[in-house]
Amino acid sequence: MERAGATVVQSSSHAFPGAGLTSVLILRESHAVLHTWPETGTVNIDIFSCSTKLKSLDAVNELSRSLGARHVSVQEIPRADGHTPKPPFHAGA
Repeated sequence: MERAGATVVQSSSHAFPGAGLTSVLILRESHAVLHTWPETGTVNIDIFSCSTKLKSLDAVNELSRSLGARHVSVQEIPRADGHTPKPPFHAGA
């Protein structure tokens, strides 16, 4: 997250016995949450930011590479002020 312009203030994770993992990052810019479902090979990453400097798509791209994602789907929702990140998304097909 730091390479995408985020400052991690605190983190917490919980591994569900025999199941997935949920991790929460409290960011100076807002927060990010990662949920895994190993039984289906699914990871959901939610990144919320009130900073125009955070490159959330860069963070998704980096996490996709590090997790070995074969398919990535991104839903981007603009903030109330209409801001959406500008960098293009280049994750695996």
